[in-house]
Amino acid sequence: MNNEYFTIQQASEGIWGAISVPGSGSLGNAAIIDLGDLTVVVDTTNLPHSGILLRHTAEQLTNKPVKYVVNTHFHGDHVNGNQEFMKSEFISTVWTRDLLSDMGEVNIDLMQENIQKIITSLNHVRSKQIDPHMLTEIDYDLSVQRALYDAIPSLSRVIPTITFDDKLVIQGTKRTIEVLSYGGGHSLSDAVVYVPEEQTLIAGDLISTKTIPVIPYGNPYAWIRILKRIQKDLKVDTVIPGHGDVSNSDRITDVIHFLEKTITYVSGAVKSGKSESYWLEQGVLKGYEDWNLPQYFRWNFRWLFNSMLVQNNR
Repeated sequence: MNNEYFTIQQASEGIWGAISVPGSGSLGNAAIIDLGDLTVVVDTTNLPHSGILLRHTAEQLTNKPVKYVVNTHFHGDHVNGNQEFMKSEFISTVWTRDLLSDMGEVNIDLMQENIQKIITSLNHVRSKQIDPHMLTEIDYDLSVQRALYDAIPSLSRVIPTITFDDKLVIQGTKRTIEVLSYGGGHSLSDAVVYVPEEQTLIAGDLISTKTIPVIPYGNPYAWIRILKRIQKDLKVDTVIPGHGDVSNSDRITDVIHFLEKTITYVSGAVKSGKSESYWLEQGVLKGYEDWNLPQYFRWNFRWLFNSMLVQNNR
């Protein structure tokens, strides 16, 4: 069942995580849920190629076609495989549906131009690095970006047709899923999928395992509130995160702590009066140097630093 794009990790009875192989191009994790009489896939990875393998794997594991696909949010590494599930029905929040719809058809030239800018930027950051872990992670990232660049001409946008505001329940013969949204934290609109019988949460990018969460264009304050509400409202034993390995509910606390510490760190940096470049030279937040995607801490810092500067100057 494992392949070059993802490894299958059984999360609980009838639920599997398709966990992205670093550097393969699939980037975002996905999940497969056997409800008994029907099969649900949550997120579809970053590439059509990995999307095809995800569909075949879901059909093999459950012996059924995929009835529903849930998109937890609109980011490409969780929806670019959608086009390989055209016999399935797509579910998202109303806002995620609207965001995907507003993006329109794939603009190949513009998208490739943007990916090329990311590759150039990553190469620039790489040229100044000596830390082995950072170099490895940037190399993974570069191979992901190149794989996406090559796939762009074959990409097509798929818009969910079943939408909900805060809760949608699908009952199967063996287990139930609750598709829930508490608003936006990582993106403008985030959903999670909860399986109460197995106390398992498929979290999208609200939760990651030993992976730097990506903050820009989200709302870290709302994100913390969402995670605390999940802790209060749901009994969670097992988590399939958006990035990193299948784990337990401790990962929710990890992300809360990371976000709180990042907000405090950046707030102190703004008050210090020292320049953004000074702070970027300090590297990754202490205690998180060994997490995956450490190169994204720069992006987080820059975005939050400038957001706070704007607020302070109002």
